[in-house]
Amino acid sequence: MSDHLTTAADLLEATIVIDGLGGSVVHPTPHVEKGWYEDQLLAAGWSAFHACLVSEPSYTPTWTQVMAAIYENLVYLEASPRIKLCERADDIHEAQRQGKFGVFFGLQSTSCIEQDRTRVRLLHKLGLRVLQLTYMERNFVGDGCLEPENRGLTNFGTQIVRECNRLGIIVDCSHVGSRTMLDALHCSAAPVVVSHCGVRALCDNPRCITDEQIRALAASGGLLGITAYAPFIRYDRRPTLDDYVDQFDHAIDLVGPDHVAIATDMFDGKTKVNWATPYYYPEVTRGSSFDALGVEGFNTKSELVNVVAAFLARGYDADAIRKILGGNWLRVMEQVWH
Repeated sequence: MSDHLTTAADLLEATIVIDGLGGSVVHPTPHVEKGWYEDQLLAAGWSAFHACLVSEPSYTPTWTQVMAAIYENLVYLEASPRIKLCERADDIHEAQRQGKFGVFFGLQSTSCIEQDRTRVRLLHKLGLRVLQLTYMERNFVGDGCLEPENRGLTNFGTQIVRECNRLGIIVDCSHVGSRTMLDALHCSAAPVVVSHCGVRALCDNPRCITDEQIRALAASGGLLGITAYAPFIRYDRRPTLDDYVDQFDHAIDLVGPDHVAIATDMFDGKTKVNWATPYYYPEVTRGSSFDALGVEGFNTKSELVNVVAAFLARGYDADAIRKILGGNWLRVMEQVWH
């Protein structure tokens, strides 16, 4: 793979690279010895990421917690000289032209809207551009992936999907139940994404999606962001870069390179104290330790070049790699954000 590292670095320099779920810039805030967190991301080849607004104390925040998080993020964005809030696809391009790192806001649950549809419009006005329908459990919108009844999208959930379409918010079906996802794809007039997930055929984890779901997602014009989160790749041992790329191979064999993207699901501000996932969702974490949540060779965002080199070693051409790294996200943004 070392033979491909120079080519990989050159490709990264000339490509818009979007992390389908990149963690957060605040709440929790990554520790940086010197300078700004986004400087490190830019140096590693990243152009933009999907920032989860609230991940502590949980991914199912209240309205008050979301408002506080949006305020903190906006203050950070005002303070940093190297970061740009992205609300349209053109903003991603503009951030790259300015040498800045692009951030677009997302939530991993609709918990904060409760049963108030008007809050979706307010969230959009405040910069939200990706909305995940559920976390692991059931809410007013539908069932999460750990609900045994798998009841699907509610009528209220259908209304929320339609409102996201109308306003220009990307509907995210990560963490949702299989029937909820298929229902959302059926009622959405715009492409849907699974921003960070794994392939169930290669790792039988309830957070991973089946071949049927991958095909349905692609048929909608959407995309699957394949995460480097170890329990979604394999849990009998620490996954390698080869294991990670196997997931891309499988998805691309099913639907082609136009519907697959990259996601890290790395929250660089997380600590052993605030990583509470194994306490509540052992079915998902499957005994993985905090120190081994990434892939060997891709355990930090700074190792992105290794992933690109691994794609090249598998025979992926530059066009397919560009789509995976950011082109597919840009296409969905152009179709949904308005």
